[in-house]
Amino acid sequence: MHLILQESQSLFKYPSIQNPTMKKVFLILLSFFFLNEMAFAQTKFLKEYVRSFSLRNSDTILIDLQIPYEIIDWDRKIVRIFTQIESFSMPNELLRKLGHQGRYSVKGKRKNNVIRMHMPELDHAISVQGVTLTDEVIAQIYVPEGFPVRVICNSKTPEQQLQDLWLQQEVLTRRLKYPIKRAINADFYADVDFKAGLIIEANKINGTKRFVELIVLADGKEYKTVSRIGKLYDIAELVNQEVVFVAHNLAQELRNRSNEGMVLVHENEIGKLVLMKRADVPDFLFLTDM
Repeated sequence: MHLILQESQSLFKYPSIQNPTMKKVFLILLSFFFLNEMAFAQTKFLKEYVRSFSLRNSDTILIDLQIPYEIIDWDRKIVRIFTQIESFSMPNELLRKLGHQGRYSVKGKRKNNVIRMHMPELDHAISVQGVTLTDEVIAQIYVPEGFPVRVICNSKTPEQQLQDLWLQQEVLTRRLKYPIKRAINADFYADVDFKAGLIIEANKINGTKRFVELIVLADGKEYKTVSRIGKLYDIAELVNQEVVFVAHNLAQELRNRSNEGMVLVHENEIGKLVLMKRADVPDFLFLTDM
């Protein structure tokens, strides 16, 4: 996981994407048809959009997005934004309809030589019979090298931040094939309690090679967790590994074992999934120390 504040860094090239037609959304109607489809929804869905903006008559880019994103320098004189949508709770057909209605459309509004990038429709909550549905949206923002960029921090509630981080880790450890890497604005998780930890015990789980049972020492307390890293490391090399740990109650039991949080993973410079260490996360995100 690459965490940034307001700095532009070039990490990787993005493949070509076709540009879909964007439509203005006025009303979202959720029918019983979608409720039926939810029971059969796939656990992964991928939709990509691209939008370009001219910087004519602009001297500053203002990024006002309530989503995880990455800023990348490039040598062109325009802004290009790639967005990617996925969901673990919505049927694919519903996501497609929301996209056609403009929910994921990036807008560029120019005022006083400042062009503001925002997604106004994304603030509208989606629910069916009182059940809130979630869609995960991330973006890569290509900006001309050296062009002034300002960022507005739009952190969600601590509970929403924690859920987003958990879903991000689900995507990574399930090895779903997403062209946009999960590059995260550090401010987006400013209220999550990241802990520097140490794995003090690791055990295999009968019937699975992917899941392992861990005991992590963090803040002087021992946490039990079940992690999907069994194919990334041998059991013997997990003990005494430094980790970044986040306590949560989102999945209190996995594989019939207690689960009190998660150890975080990210892709290293060669694209391999590895456990995160404290050095991989900005110091200010650690509210407490081990």
